[in-house]
Amino acid sequence: MLRLEKYSEGKVYMFPNGEVATSERIKNDFPAVEHFVHVLEINGDVCQAVMNLNALRQMHNIPDELSEDEAIQAIEDIINAPQPEPEPTAEERIAAAMEFQNLMNL
Repeated sequence: MLRLEKYSEGKVYMFPNGEVATSERIKNDFPAVEHFVHVLEINGDVCQAVMNLNALRQMHNIPDELSEDEAIQAIEDIINAPQPEPEPTAEERIAAAMEFQNLMNL
């Protein structure tokens, strides 16, 4: 389960390659965090991504009326939602119908 956190100075994470992700390191690698609201995609203690909140709002159709915290929660809910069951293919439906017919003929 992925967690989204609003970027704030002072927290320390780990990058996927094992390097320590301090606030200074994040600011050096992603200088825009000082000017725009960013969120971190966290899995355990690992910072997997640094993303702009407004870009995420646009990608997931989150209304601008929501506060930053509400928008982050809505995006997190979308990301962690279970995948829908795949629709059966035409071949699977035909096979099921034929099995049903065979059972009815017994």
